[in-house]
Amino acid sequence: MHHNYLNQIIKSYHENRLSHAFLIETNNQVKCFEDLKKIIKEINCEKTYKENCSHCNLCHLIDIEQLPSLEIIRLEGQLIKKEQILNLKQRFSTKPIFSKYNIYIILNSEKFNPSSANAILKFLEEPEIGVLGFFITNNKENVIDTIKSRCQIIPAFYDTNLFDFNIESIAVQYLKLIHESSDLSLQINREFFLDYVFCKEQYQLFFQTIFHIYYELYRVSINYMELTDKYNELKFLLKKNSSYFLNQLDIVKQLEEELSYNVNINLLLDRFLLETRT
Repeated sequence: MHHNYLNQIIKSYHENRLSHAFLIETNNQVKCFEDLKKIIKEINCEKTYKENCSHCNLCHLIDIEQLPSLEIIRLEGQLIKKEQILNLKQRFSTKPIFSKYNIYIILNSEKFNPSSANAILKFLEEPEIGVLGFFITNNKENVIDTIKSRCQIIPAFYDTNLFDFNIESIAVQYLKLIHESSDLSLQINREFFLDYVFCKEQYQLFFQTIFHIYYELYRVSINYMELTDKYNELKFLLKKNSSYFLNQLDIVKQLEEELSYNVNINLLLDRFLLETRT
């Protein structure tokens, strides 16, 4: 199921009144992005859309972000750059072949610089038939007014207590390994993540989950709550004092912020391992 508010997009599509651009404000860009990909599958489906359908390759190409008519724009450094928008325009100068629409998604859409904002504004002022744009942000008030006024605004807020079970389970096992192992080498990271191929958004959720776990351990350490059963495997960490967990929270928050830039994931994980075990 899609997020309830995002279902407005599907409803508009079926009523033939789909807007050319949407600004989605969310408190979880990772989950929002995944829900949005499902919507893109549905509005591009040539038949009646069904999840896990195997009639064509469209859904798979969207999942792996290889559909020629789908462009994902992420931060380059700390900002969205003009060159990214110009490349987008060049790619969408022709009609889509494998789907109904040319679609672009811009993550962290409050991060335009003046030249990139001006470039995307021209794209929005003269919308072409068959082109859909999705701007995702954590705070719509930080998006420039000229973009905001040309988009249909949709809220998509998620329960912050809900975490993807698989990611959470992986995070618990990872923390258990790096805290219990006597191996001080960085090879731990290489071996642990061999079984997992995360995209950037999943790594962001991974670090968000680790932050949540450390925060719960901190609250237990100062006697604010009982440890949740699902974290029992990390009970041994409660031998550490509350200042240790505060330090861990600072480390994770810093790395999570750096992850929004174009950093090397392996180097980031190695830093986390080294700083955690120092």
